[in-house]
Formats: sequence, structure tokens, C-alpha cells
Amino acid sequence: MRATAISSQSWRTLMAGLAMSLLIACKVPDDPEGTTEEVTGGILRVGALVEPLDQADSDAVARVASAMQAETELVTGDPHTLFVQLENGKLHIIAGRIPANTPFAADVGLSNPLGRVTLGNETEDRVLAIRKGENRFLITVNRAIRGMVE
Repeated sequence: MRATAISSQSWRTLMAGLAMSLLIACKVPDDPEGTTEEVTGGILRVGALVEPLDQADSDAVARVASAMQAETELVTGDPHTLFVQLENGKLHIIAGRIPANTPFAADVGLSNPLGRVTLGNETEDRVLAIRKGENRFLITVNRAIRGMVE
């Protein structure tokens, strides 16, 4: 009976060690396209859906730039062009009254809410859009905007 308990404990220890090794090997979270490294100490390229950005979006972008010790470069254009540029890595963030239920949600990563936005008769969480799959960058963005929603 005691031999079973020891081998069961050994099995759990082995599985826990294996799981930790796999997580470390995967470098979770990661940026497959290297956004965090590119922006840190460099330029944060922001697609602005509205110009000028309103106070909430402007504050969020400033917080992200400060957290990454980056200068900000604003790029304007129509939504489809900006989202294609985001997907291709020419932009790092899109800002400008983006609701959490944006039609682009399936194609991008969305930040945590940074406030609320009213469109028509609906009020939604306001978010920033980033390149899909850039998880380390998304974590950095979310940390930078933490506390913007009360």
C-alpha cells in the first residue's frame, strides 16, 4: 500500500517538473513577430482612427509609450488600411474609440478595457487593437493601461 502512495507522489512530481520545463521552453508569453523588442526604446507606431485622438485613447497611448520608453508616431487612414498595416506589422497599435465588439476582433488582439465608448445607442468597452499573437506586447499594453477604468 505504501509503495503505491510513493509512486503516485513521484508521478505527480515528475509531471509537475515536465510541465514547468515545457512552459519555460515555450517562452510563454511570446511575440512571434518581436513587437515588444522592436518598440522598446524605439518608436511606437499608432494607427489613429480619429484625429486627434480623444483624451482616453491619447492617455492610453502615452502610457504604453512611457512604459516602453518609446516615442510615438501617429498614422492616420481609413480603418481597413490601418488594420491591414497592423496585420503586416507596419503599425503596433490602433486607437480611436474602438469598441470591444469591433468587427475586426477576430483578426487582432484587443487590450483590456480603457474606458467606455458610446456608438449610436450602445455603450461598449473601449479597447486598443494590437497585432494578433503578440502576447508579450499585449501584456505590456494591459499593464500600462491598468487603472484607466474605475
